[in-house]
Amino acid sequence: MANADFSHSTNQTNPGGFDSGSYREQAQPEQTVQLTPLQQKLAGLEAKLPGALSTRAAALALSVVVMLAAFVGFGGAKLRSKYNAASQWFTVGVAADNGYNLSKELTTRMNTAANVITTAGNTLGADSTEVQDAQTALSDFTACLEAVQNGGRSQNLTSLPYYQGSTMHALYQANEALGAMIDQLYAKLQEQAENPMKMGAVQGQYGQFNSAGTIIGSLQYNTAVYDYQNEVGGFPASVLGGLVGVKEVEPFA
Repeated sequence: MANADFSHSTNQTNPGGFDSGSYREQAQPEQTVQLTPLQQKLAGLEAKLPGALSTRAAALALSVVVMLAAFVGFGGAKLRSKYNAASQWFTVGVAADNGYNLSKELTTRMNTAANVITTAGNTLGADSTEVQDAQTALSDFTACLEAVQNGGRSQNLTSLPYYQGSTMHALYQANEALGAMIDQLYAKLQEQAENPMKMGAVQGQYGQFNSAGTIIGSLQYNTAVYDYQNEVGGFPASVLGGLVGVKEVEPFA
């Protein structure tokens, strides 16, 4: 009697059915990115370029942007550092002047001139022409000095005949005018003195006033400023300076 074959394959698949391995997740639709009109125009131009040229153009543009950013960053920082140092020369002095500076010496001129005028007012009278002229010169000088010391605010200088938009130049002119008026006033005091060579305290104040003027004349401030201007005034330094907020440093002249 023949043996019946009751075996069956366990690997049969159901026709028309599916197993777990045949399942695939349905693809999600891609989201559309909306381009601006300018981006659409640029994309159209890029599409017309050969593939190699398009890639090279993008790489070149990126490298140019990176180089420009580095140039502006490092160059601007260097210029800003130089400006920060130069802008302080008026108050701290330049290295060659060994601690002397314009701000201190001009302040000495202002204070000693006031003392000479006070003495002259007591001696010659407040209505003396020489006293009034010296007081006017001192008032102008004080306004200019305060404008420079306060960062160049010059709203009080527009009435001065020698103000032409530069507070430092106005200060220089005011200092010259004050020197002439104090010399004239002191000469008038000598005329009234018993001994013109022994004027007491006012003689000491006048001496300090002139001493400060002599020191100002020997300072290297202007030399340093002119060197700085030559260094930062050309191209491309002048352009970089404008980008990083570097301002002008003026000579005392």
